[in-house]
Amino acid sequence: MARAGLGVDISDLHLRTKEALRKASELRFDVVELPASSGELDPAKLTSSGRRHLTHFVQGLGLRIGALAADFAGLRLTDPGSVDEHVDRTRRVLEMAADLNVRLVTASVLGLTHPETGDPSPTAIQALKLIGETADALDVVYALRPSSDNVERVERLFDELRCPSIGIGLDPGAMVMHGVNPLALIDRFPENIVLMHARDGTVAQPGGMGHETPLGEGAVDLIGVIGRLESLDYRGPYIIRRTNSQQPIPDIQADRETLIRLLPP
Repeated sequence: MARAGLGVDISDLHLRTKEALRKASELRFDVVELPASSGELDPAKLTSSGRRHLTHFVQGLGLRIGALAADFAGLRLTDPGSVDEHVDRTRRVLEMAADLNVRLVTASVLGLTHPETGDPSPTAIQALKLIGETADALDVVYALRPSSDNVERVERLFDELRCPSIGIGLDPGAMVMHGVNPLALIDRFPENIVLMHARDGTVAQPGGMGHETPLGEGAVDLIGVIGRLESLDYRGPYIIRRTNSQQPIPDIQADRETLIRLLPP
């Protein structure tokens, strides 16, 4: 099988949707990840005809939608006060993904376990089971992007979930910035990783987390991470993320060139 290609999350380009998609094509990406939690691509705003138009527009640029991102600011899966809204909005993103013939929805998650005991949050477990049921019915994978939970905590979470439609989106930069080893996650879940965010960062320090850096200039062992994934016959996309750049387009272009050098031919 061929690799799924190099991609970019268009929200990091800081342009309107169509302009961002044109720029992604101009920068010679193959795949795009689309933010689907708010704005122009909010499922509540994008009608059926709008979804068809989006699909044709993306295809006309020679791109493919690799994933939708369901990241909801201020909503936590562990918060009883907001979890119902989080589940409902995630289900709408999953339904839109199916309409767009996109088989992957990703979501950044912070801690889903108790900070002291490591036990998975019962609120999060119940919410993820509901999300997993919807994903399974739609033939879509919902990929959690863990950051602050280490591999042992993620393992306990997945042992309780036992849901084949919930996978893992690897964000090694976010993990390193929280002091977590991404290689350990790959080794423990070789069959579950369906997407990688190509992102780098500095190591977390006592009392605070690290910060994002250009690809190859942080503490992520990118050669090790990519080599491990390739040895496992990983065929998901590599999606470049630059969430804090002050000059996103040249920085993303530079990261693309770095990533090309790191990937095997």
